[in-house]
Amino acid sequence: MVLTMTAHYLRNNPIHPGLDVKVLLVLSFVSGLVYGSQVVVPPKVNAVLGKNVTLSCRVQVDTNLSLTQSSWERKLPSGWVTLAVYNPMFGISIPPEYERRLSFRSPSMRDATIVLEDVGFADIGIYTCKVATFPLGNTQASTTVSVIVEPKVYVSAGSSALIDGGNETTVATCIAERARPPANISWETNLYGTSDAHMQDDANGTTTTQVHYTWKPSRHAQGHTITCVVKHSALQSDFRIPYIINVQFAPDILVLGYDGDWYVGRENVQLKCRAKANPLAQHFRWIRLDGEMPDGVKVVNNSLVFMRPLQKNDSGVYRCEVANDIGLHNRDIRIHVQDVSQKQMTSSMAIAGAVMGAVLALFLITVFTIVLITARKAPSPTYTDKVIELPPTHKPPPPYTERPPAIPRASQAPQVASFSQARRMDRRYELAEWAPARMARRDLQSPTHHSLSYQEWICHQNGADQVYINHREHYV
Repeated sequence: MVLTMTAHYLRNNPIHPGLDVKVLLVLSFVSGLVYGSQVVVPPKVNAVLGKNVTLSCRVQVDTNLSLTQSSWERKLPSGWVTLAVYNPMFGISIPPEYERRLSFRSPSMRDATIVLEDVGFADIGIYTCKVATFPLGNTQASTTVSVIVEPKVYVSAGSSALIDGGNETTVATCIAERARPPANISWETNLYGTSDAHMQDDANGTTTTQVHYTWKPSRHAQGHTITCVVKHSALQSDFRIPYIINVQFAPDILVLGYDGDWYVGRENVQLKCRAKANPLAQHFRWIRLDGEMPDGVKVVNNSLVFMRPLQKNDSGVYRCEVANDIGLHNRDIRIHVQDVSQKQMTSSMAIAGAVMGAVLALFLITVFTIVLITARKAPSPTYTDKVIELPPTHKPPPPYTERPPAIPRASQAPQVASFSQARRMDRRYELAEWAPARMARRDLQSPTHHSLSYQEWICHQNGADQVYINHREHYV
């Protein structure tokens, strides 16, 4: 209404362009102030097809005003139509064509919010909330209702099977059907594939989006999960659909049971053939490559079982063949049957080594004991041994019995010849007894001395006896 009055004023006063602009600004400001201060509605509302939508209208009434009536109107090609009326005195009025689907949420002096159920495309348009006050009159605000369509989301497998080692192919397709506006689709995965999006317009302004995920199949990704993520304004949160990859591959074979210690006479041994395949393996076969299969061997549950003790001729190369719809694979194993168990040989060598170690230790202990006992039984060193071990300057003269006799003078030769043999023997014993004590005293008095020679001994005649005296050492 205010904007209409402003346009009418400008048409009737075209000669003041500067004033016209100022008047337009002031009137626009006043119009917005009155408009915003009385009725508050959202500028745009998205309604999901087939669900309920709430059209909010809050009424702000000053203390000097009184609310007389609030209503909702809708603009159609034929003009404006009234949808609902609330009067504090007379109550609520709704036309029959909207009575089933439209209602006031909680009508009051300050709230004119309505709820429209089972929204369809025919409900798209502009809706106006009007408030009649006294003495100001009518105040209104409009909102635009758009109908959005929640997509139908699903994931479909590719048109061809995923075979290990094959060419790049479509693993899966994520589809969001009849969405309004179009849905945003992406794939979450750590595989090195690519995504390709396609859109198709449908009736009523909806769009179907398809995103293909292309990848080169590998058996290592069997059972891996990729996730389709769909984002749309009609969804309260992201829509996630997991998809498990199914890769077909020929059998992977593993032969178990041979521990490297098969020996003649060993019992209860077998070779187990295990296969991982997709689809499951349907064919198992055991053969021997270097000869005929030995007697007493049977295939039980895909295992090669030796029903008897092992023999030397069981040594050889055995093959397990496994096949499924994708292909046939095999695995070979070479068996060597020994004469003696390797574990027993190792144990015997360990025992022999232990015995040898024990014998050696006992021998060393015995030798050490003998040496220790022998050292304890050895005689203590004599005085003479101690003297001999001294340095040359500390050695005493040799015993009298070991010294060479002094050469008598010529005048004394006859007397020496007459010296009795018994007397000489007695003197020798006397000198042998006296010499150690005299030597010990001399060692204490004079630690350093020279060795004595026979020239230092002089013979003295004492009656019938002859005495040899060393004047240097005073030994008799």
